[in-house]
Amino acid sequence: MKKLFLETLCVALLLISCDSYEDEYIPVNKFPTFTWQPAADSSTSAFVSRYFNATYHVFNNTYDGQITWNDYWPEAHGLDVLVDAYARTGDDVYKQAIYDFYEGVRQKNWYSDNWKNEYYDDMGWHGLAHLRAFEATGDARYEESARNLWHWITEGWTEFDGGGIKWRDTDDEAGNSKGIPANGPAAIIAARRYQKYPDEVIDGLNNLQWAQRIYDWMKYNRTVLATGRVYEKFNDTNGDYSYDVGTFIGAALELYNITKERVYLNDAIKVANYHIGANINTNNRVMTDFGEQSGNGGGHDVNLFKGIFVRYFTLLIQHPDLPETAKTRYISFLQNNANYLWAYGTDKSAGIKFSYSWWETPTGDTKWGDLRSAISGATTLEAMALLEKEGYFTKE
Repeated sequence: MKKLFLETLCVALLLISCDSYEDEYIPVNKFPTFTWQPAADSSTSAFVSRYFNATYHVFNNTYDGQITWNDYWPEAHGLDVLVDAYARTGDDVYKQAIYDFYEGVRQKNWYSDNWKNEYYDDMGWHGLAHLRAFEATGDARYEESARNLWHWITEGWTEFDGGGIKWRDTDDEAGNSKGIPANGPAAIIAARRYQKYPDEVIDGLNNLQWAQRIYDWMKYNRTVLATGRVYEKFNDTNGDYSYDVGTFIGAALELYNITKERVYLNDAIKVANYHIGANINTNNRVMTDFGEQSGNGGGHDVNLFKGIFVRYFTLLIQHPDLPETAKTRYISFLQNNANYLWAYGTDKSAGIKFSYSWWETPTGDTKWGDLRSAISGATTLEAMALLEKEGYFTKE
């Protein structure tokens, strides 16, 4: 009887584990063993040379140097790449670009003569990047802007739609629902600012309280607790975007670091497991977001989302409390994605040009050289270089 029970239990466990997000991750193709620090060196230096405009100190939107002057949010992720490269290499070229970025991009903000914007998610991306820029360089301008951005972001919290931060200033009046894009970055900012500025209080709440209330809104309004699915619309899986998963992971990790409550780390693992099984191209196990496209040369917003996921997924891989089995699986997943990106999704013949789908080779058309794809690719190679530098990859 005991044997029969055990056999039945094993069968049940096997049936449960057959869902794709529980399967052991196995790379599809065999790749050379890439050395990621030289790859990142060439990628980021080419990225800065091609996209960071030396005259206006903003990022070009296309491979051939066109600027979209009302395009505000990708700039923050370009700044993040500069900070990654400077932190990794100490090269003053990147430090100078970080310095120049401040005034150049501030003037690009169409909404005001400072960093305030009508889109709360845009302010969130800048708030995250500015705090990192301050920590990397000590430039006090970024400390001030990061503080101001956070105060403006908290003004977006309302009780409409059950709480949460609005996406846009006029959303409540328009009856629009809220989502992860504004709330994920806000929760990370709150948690990081609590660790750096523990006495900061806004509207009677300290930043830990802000982080927890925003996180709870995301968890109980935009995730499926049983599986770890993070969504924008429950009935539309096309909106299960990788950057939402990434910032949810980032917020969970920051709250775990503060509170040491295991539920936060478990949440991060659960949503990561679902994402790397469900939101991929099943032929090669590479991430894909619905709607990735050229966008007439400038690139669609979705083209940047994978890089944002990689940023926070990398923090999960680095976390000392991540179970070893999960760490091994996550490293394999990220390696496979980066291998496809570097082997197939990158044109290295004339500078570095990234494809928005990482398993397809870019063409000579500037449509394949949009800023968003470039940032996503450069972010991923910087992450790989960092993990390699810290000894996460074993040489075969």
